[in-house]
Amino acid sequence: MHARFCPVLALVPLLGTGTGAALAPVPPPKGTWSQRFPEVAGRIKHFDVRMTSPDSRVRMRVLTEVTYFRPRDSRLYPPFLRALLADADPEIRGEAVHRLWEHHHFLKKEELPMSFNVHLHGVFEWQDPKQVARLRAAARLKGAEGGWAIHALGIVGDKDSVPFARALLASDNVFTRFSAAVALVQLGERKDGLAALHKLTDAHDDVSGFYRYRAAECLVRLGERNAIEVLIGQLESGARAGYADGPLEVLEDLTGRYFSTAAEWRKWWKTEGRKR
Repeated sequence: MHARFCPVLALVPLLGTGTGAALAPVPPPKGTWSQRFPEVAGRIKHFDVRMTSPDSRVRMRVLTEVTYFRPRDSRLYPPFLRALLADADPEIRGEAVHRLWEHHHFLKKEELPMSFNVHLHGVFEWQDPKQVARLRAAARLKGAEGGWAIHALGIVGDKDSVPFARALLASDNVFTRFSAAVALVQLGERKDGLAALHKLTDAHDDVSGFYRYRAAECLVRLGERNAIEVLIGQLESGARAGYADGPLEVLEDLTGRYFSTAAEWRKWWKTEGRKR
């Protein structure tokens, strides 16, 4: 049986773009990369050499290797990802912004790089009104283009995009609905965003189960503690059993606990869920 992998993770480029290959990295301000991030260095061979490579494809591959089989590590990854916001390659900056977003590190405007790559839309210079207008126009599209556009507009806090986010909740594309739901939370429409995320935890068109567990993860990170039950249910369903990522890894990251079976998680939650 061939291993299956998450389609969204498959979007992470292994080789980057030809135009980015010549861009030089930004050296860390204090010490070597391995001195600053020793635990990341322990997972990646030749970490310092690769992170100081002038070839952006080499640097991007480090990020891919770090996050592919364990997409979420709320303690270890965010500091490393924040360091990558200063990389010379907008594609690497965009991947760092996106992965911080996955950890619910919603960056303030003063923390955002001036430009970063947005999947399907290229480099986004978010302080340029024309660039914002370009993404708003794309956010009117109901498919993946609209999903990535509203994802970026939520990240930069474009409140004028709220109507587009609301409209995208009716998309046939589950990724787009998910992106719109989180964007609503980011843009100050928390109640509607949470309601949309709750609907996604039972999305029948999400065959792989990816967005059902992602929506539950977001709800927990946003304070909806009972969404742990959804994650346990997704683990029990086995929908992600053949994938590189799934609710088990997220449960571990959210709780700091590890149980290998849904039955063990339910036993733990029966006691833990009563605590407030």
